[in-house]
Amino acid sequence: MTLTARGRAVVRLGVVLAVLGALALAGYLYLRSIGLYGTSRPGAPVTVVIPRGASVEDIGRLLEARGVVPSALGWRITTYVEDGAEEIQAGTYRLRRGLMPRDALAALLEQAPSGDVRYVDVTFPEGAWLTEFAAILARDTGIAKRDFMQVVTGGRLRSRYQPDGVDTLEGLLFPSTYQIGDDEDARAVARRLVDEFEERMGELDLSEARRLGLDPYEVVIVASMIELEARVPSERPKVARVIYNRLDQDIPLGIDATIVYALGRRGATLTESDLEMDSPYNTREVTGLPPTPIGAPGASALEAAAHPADGAWLYYVLADCEGHHSFSVDYDDFLADKAEYQSLEC
Repeated sequence: MTLTARGRAVVRLGVVLAVLGALALAGYLYLRSIGLYGTSRPGAPVTVVIPRGASVEDIGRLLEARGVVPSALGWRITTYVEDGAEEIQAGTYRLRRGLMPRDALAALLEQAPSGDVRYVDVTFPEGAWLTEFAAILARDTGIAKRDFMQVVTGGRLRSRYQPDGVDTLEGLLFPSTYQIGDDEDARAVARRLVDEFEERMGELDLSEARRLGLDPYEVVIVASMIELEARVPSERPKVARVIYNRLDQDIPLGIDATIVYALGRRGATLTESDLEMDSPYNTREVTGLPPTPIGAPGASALEAAAHPADGAWLYYVLADCEGHHSFSVDYDDFLADKAEYQSLEC
């Protein structure tokens, strides 16, 4: 059928209106995604520490990182349009996740921060044990080791990734640098570390791990081993694949870091009796995963555990003095790689 000039004009107008409608919808969805449209959906409470001298942009990044607002950009636009952001005081605030920027701004202006708080930067390294978290915290803030250990092993403070029957938060505190206020006690600090870990885990796509038969806690266990095994970040997905291949074939993982963790002696030289110890953490003797993580995995190790590389490797061994590994499928190749490394003078 041939369209008349009027008909063609109507079609063109329809196409233009459809395109404009699509652009308008895309614009609306984008503005909604950064928090300029929509309503707040208050979620779990989180602690937000605003340091002295923080700019409005700094505050926006803090709020986005803690999950309070969906976007630091949306925060910046909101605070440009609405007054008051310059009046936000330094201090510790208790806010809810899932707020629109305008509601977060109102909450910060309405809430008085915790007194005249002094802050100290405290760095918890990747791979650290709970006992090391406690020692660092005690050294830098004066919060007693015993108080912190009671909180993180007593079972009352829990993570959403913590299985029933497991009381320890080993592996469920995110290693990073935090500003700790002198008004925070052991529980408040531990809660912040758990919240940060949950935030980072929530950003991961765990579909591949689920396909491999692992639940989120088991992914953390794998990540904790990767953290201690692989010094070179680019090799972590390959180490993850070796672990998964060995689990799939019911081969003991043979990761000595799990034995070191059971002994509680960082940097220990393992003896024959150590390697034969009767422990669920002895992955030379026991198949499957250890019962808990063996340290605090960082973002790179968590990502590797969630997204292992493709490959049939079953073995890896140090290949040079910089920490790179050789990966192999065949045991004889593994022995040859091991002998080559042992010939080096590192």
